Amino acid sequence: MKFKTSMSIGLILCLLLFAITAYFYPQLPETLPIHWNIKGEVDGYADKSFWVAFMYPLIAFGSWALFIALPKLSPQKYRMDQFMPIVGILQLVMTVFFCIIGLILLYSMLNTESNFNMSNVVIIMVGLLLVLTGNYLSKVRKNFFIGIRTPWTLASDEVWDRTHRIGAWTFVIGGLLLMLQPFFKSHIYGLAVVSGLVLIPVVYSFILYKKLEGFTPEPKED
Repeated sequence: MKFKTSMSIGLILCLLLFAITAYFYPQLPETLPIHWNIKGEVDGYADKSFWVAFMYPLIAFGSWALFIALPKLSPQKYRMDQFMPIVGILQLVMTVFFCIIGLILLYSMLNTESNFNMSNVVIIMVGLLLVLTGNYLSKVRKNFFIGIRTPWTLASDEVWDRTHRIGAWTFVIGGLLLMLQPFFKSHIYGLAVVSGLVLIPVVYSFILYKKLEGFTPEPKED
């Protein structure tokens, strides 16, 4: 899919979410649920306002706009030109994610008496986001904004490529495991999964760089 096509679809989704939220805004109660505990019980409320009701439409649009800005902000030797279709797909994945969360949150605001477990839905959606992102992670070339950016991946093309191949599997497996958290009902489980999928590629990039390049002192200039 071309970058412009992905961005156009993302913009349409953002506008649809704005339109749907605006349509239902008059029907929202004066007190809106904004936070759920691990048991799915609402433990945070806010007064009805534009910023609360349109929070996710604004986040979705902000995410979409960010993916337009990043390629223009990338410095030389770290340009995104060679993988722009992947940038567009990742933007679309993020936009769809925020739009779905926005629609689910809007539903929960309209049905405050329902026993809707928002926490479980968000965890499952985050897990799915990781799975989808992982499928494209290995195709991301070296840059400053997208991917596993450690000092060692940015210093070596080979370390970048091999770390992102490992990271792709880590994200997919971690995402699938995270989707099981509602069955465990424990923040510790989710924290362990997230810690693993973050630390494994970071540690791997360090070990691989040390193996390939080493850390010998640079020669002193005369």
